[in-house]
Amino acid sequence: MQKILIVAHASPYGSEKMFNTLRIAVAMKEFAADQAELKLFLMSDAVFSAVKGQQTPDLSYNLQQMLEILTAQKVPLLLCKTCAESRGVTQEMLVDGAAIGTLGDLTRWTLEADKVMHI
Repeated sequence: MQKILIVAHASPYGSEKMFNTLRIAVAMKEFAADQAELKLFLMSDAVFSAVKGQQTPDLSYNLQQMLEILTAQKVPLLLCKTCAESRGVTQEMLVDGAAIGTLGDLTRWTLEADKVMHI
């Protein structure tokens, strides 16, 4: 089984980068769950994607819902501690299944991964 790590940097809703990142992750779980072990690490403004209570009335997608689908499927989801703290994002603000991680976690996940995608 391939171990795939997705490291996302894109801000939510400013462009479609984060949306497409999560589309790829959801598709991997849907079509290749038996072939790939997926992990997701959010950095920079991507940490805002994991904040619960998102209101997106004028958009056809909701990143919170996409992350909840992934965490319900047991995809580990960590946020960069430094990135979250500098943006005022706390553990209590996050969707279920998301956690604040460290650079050490990212390093370990990177070394364990067969493939790393930076988006």
